[in-house]
Amino acid sequence: MFIASDNGRKLPGQLFYIKSEYSFDFKPSRNADITLMLNFLYLGVDSETMLAQQVWGYNSYTTWNERDLIQPYYFVGELRLQELIEPGTSKRLKEGWSTSYDPKTGWICIGNEEASQNDIGVEFANNTVAIVNSGELKSIWLRPYLNE
Repeated sequence: MFIASDNGRKLPGQLFYIKSEYSFDFKPSRNADITLMLNFLYLGVDSETMLAQQVWGYNSYTTWNERDLIQPYYFVGELRLQELIEPGTSKRLKEGWSTSYDPKTGWICIGNEEASQNDIGVEFANNTVAIVNSGELKSIWLRPYLNE
């Protein structure tokens, strides 16, 4: 479903978490006419390039599990969707993605935080890392600017 390319290119911008709205946002936003859903968080993909653009959406900090997280290994590059999805549509990837937060480092992990040997990590947008294992999205790691 996903391929990560180690080409040193990531999308510039700033990832925010807006506490009063319980949500993530990425500025500037980019064209993302395919939406992949992780609970109520969205991963936007541009249908012309099939490249992941940004994440945004609801994820209440009141449900986060506070713990020490071990930052995953990752490279800077692109995350390409390898599945044919009609532009303008959404697809739910999985239900029940848990969220963990490390207040010491500012990292937030949505999904499986346990590292394994076959994980491939790619920072495709500023402070936005996808962990892919066997072509499947395993987790999203975010280090947003926290905005009250």
